[in-house]
Amino acid sequence: MTSDSATILVVDDDAVTRRFVGGLLSSRGYRVHEAPDGGAALSAVGAVQPHLILLDLVMPEKDGYEVIASLKGDPATRRIPVLILSMRSREEDIVKGLEMGAEDYMTKPFNTRELLARVRKILARRW
Repeated sequence: MTSDSATILVVDDDAVTRRFVGGLLSSRGYRVHEAPDGGAALSAVGAVQPHLILLDLVMPEKDGYEVIASLKGDPATRRIPVLILSMRSREEDIVKGLEMGAEDYMTKPFNTRELLARVRKILARRW
């Protein structure tokens, strides 16, 4: 899938991070939508129909794990790949996210080139 046809939902309660990641992806031709928390993300998924979700774990309302559980438990959304982007760097958190169905996991702070490479790889493999 080319970047100009991929839609990415960026979910993070930190507005600065959300705008930075969204701007980075937009500058590469991706269509980006943003959500400030897990509840808003789940509400947006049907309307946005993202090809990829970049998801923080620590958020109000619904945390990232709850979002993954909802997405993977629904036949309509279970195939949407999720890349977790979180400050949580403990092995338990990484393993839990991957075992719940996340496609990949990156810790903050992150390298922008690595993030873009992982996004491209996930989109090429999944869509």
